[in-house]
Amino acid sequence: METSAWVELELHVGMAAAPFRIRVREDGERSTASVACGEMTTNGIGATAREALVAALAPFGSRLTTAVMAAPAMFAASATLLAARDAG
Repeated sequence: METSAWVELELHVGMAAAPFRIRVREDGERSTASVACGEMTTNGIGATAREALVAALAPFGSRLTTAVMAAPAMFAASATLLAARDAG
């Protein structure tokens, strides 16, 4: 699958001082993610969108990574990413 569309969302996690701005994209055999929270911005690459997002979230620590990945809004983001994959 090759898409140039990013799935973007803003996510508020109770333990974070600022919202997370998340962008994820699948492109061929690699996925990329960008995460910004406050003044910190990180990027990640992985074989799947999930791996890329976990890599981008890693600098925020395991508690925040787990909270972000478990947030209900992430299910909608996954569905959007799957729809983009099917359309591409």
